[in-house]
Amino acid sequence: MNFGKIFSRKRPVTEGPSDIGHPTNVQHEFHVVKNTETGQLEGLPSAWIRFMDTQISKAEQNENPDAALQALKYYNYSIRKKPIEPFKPLVTKKVIEEESEEIENILGGNERKGADGSPSKDQDRADIDAITADMESAEIKDGGTDEQKWSGENVDEQLLRSKADGNQKSDEFIYEELRKICRPTSEFKKFTRSLDLGAGASGTVFIATDEETSQRVAIKDIDMMKQQKKELILNEIRVMKDFNHENLVNFLDAYLVDNHLYAVMELLDGGPLTDVVTETVMKEGQIAAVCKEVLKAISFLHSKGIIHRDIKSDNVLLGMDGTVKVTDFGFCANIVGDEKRKTFVGTPYWMAPEVVTRKLYGKKVDIWSLGIMAIEMIEGEPPYLKELPFRAMYLIAANGRPQIPRWLTLSPNFQDFLDKCLQVDVNQRASADQLLRHKFLQNCMRLETLTPLIQAAQKILRKAM
Repeated sequence: MNFGKIFSRKRPVTEGPSDIGHPTNVQHEFHVVKNTETGQLEGLPSAWIRFMDTQISKAEQNENPDAALQALKYYNYSIRKKPIEPFKPLVTKKVIEEESEEIENILGGNERKGADGSPSKDQDRADIDAITADMESAEIKDGGTDEQKWSGENVDEQLLRSKADGNQKSDEFIYEELRKICRPTSEFKKFTRSLDLGAGASGTVFIATDEETSQRVAIKDIDMMKQQKKELILNEIRVMKDFNHENLVNFLDAYLVDNHLYAVMELLDGGPLTDVVTETVMKEGQIAAVCKEVLKAISFLHSKGIIHRDIKSDNVLLGMDGTVKVTDFGFCANIVGDEKRKTFVGTPYWMAPEVVTRKLYGKKVDIWSLGIMAIEMIEGEPPYLKELPFRAMYLIAANGRPQIPRWLTLSPNFQDFLDKCLQVDVNQRASADQLLRHKFLQNCMRLETLTPLIQAAQKILRKAM
């Protein structure tokens, strides 16, 4: 088996964001083959092989070499990316194409020219060495989280320099544009800060009260002086102002005060769905109600050509009245909490098989993730959560649809709903609009029935806002 054959694939005709083209002009420096006697993949950097051997047995590598290699490449791609942005960049067809090309080039990408115009492999080799250093320094013992302490932290800067187009907008221009779409600075005084929700590399999030309306809101404080991608922040603010839906945590306003950008969002005081699924037992009618609300948000985003790519209980926020909203743009999720659940490039445990294998990767990845989130509501956690992220990726790629321990206790309608969410064949997987018409959602309990579960979870976790 050679490297090219491992990644060969047919290209079915699809619509919208799913119709992804192949990377072009790719030249590979490494050639990966499977040893017919040992079953081991050979031709990879030695550090990569050692890392793979710690989490995937030789028998598994022999049985599913494609899954092992695809998971390894995607994992490498994930750990080399900066894991935290002020806002989660919108995922569109163009983003996926660029990402797919980067992943394909992990083992030696397009030729780059040297100073004399001749092909140079130095930068490719440097990238491989940097990722290898990342892997060797990865803290496997603490759960292998995406926020590793790296020794190759300069990789992104190298890539950015090689891609810089000279037409980047100046900071002065970006600040000028931000001032045009932000509310007057003087008006920010109306907010009284009350409770800090947490802090991350991109800023802090706190609860505040608008003294003019008595409305409680969540505010993200972004220090613009620390942001390298200021233009991205400007673009995200522009888009968020135009995205409004009853099942999305909506953007309200923005203020630019002394080089700090304050993004004001709706506050849902019931906290994340994660607290409910981990601490209480949900009835099928309640699960159906949550799925219906989340599907309405997914359908809206898909109608705009946007893929959420991180549907999971952590990113579904609840109001004390049972309101269900998807948090988009990475605003409120993963500020604090279980490290294993934090966002990778798409969280591994909720990841669709085609995300790892890059086959037919489009908007239906959100439907798979919804199905995994439904399993969370049944079992209290997603499949493979006890596994390290890299091994979880391998199992998703190798096994496809996961086992559901309580499957036989589910109603036929719920089983059929999950079947339609968790089809490995993307063409057989239902769309958001199709699922909104599914019989399982015809027996939704009232959203207010979630309130006692939210209260019970908050009492156990001592997290009431």
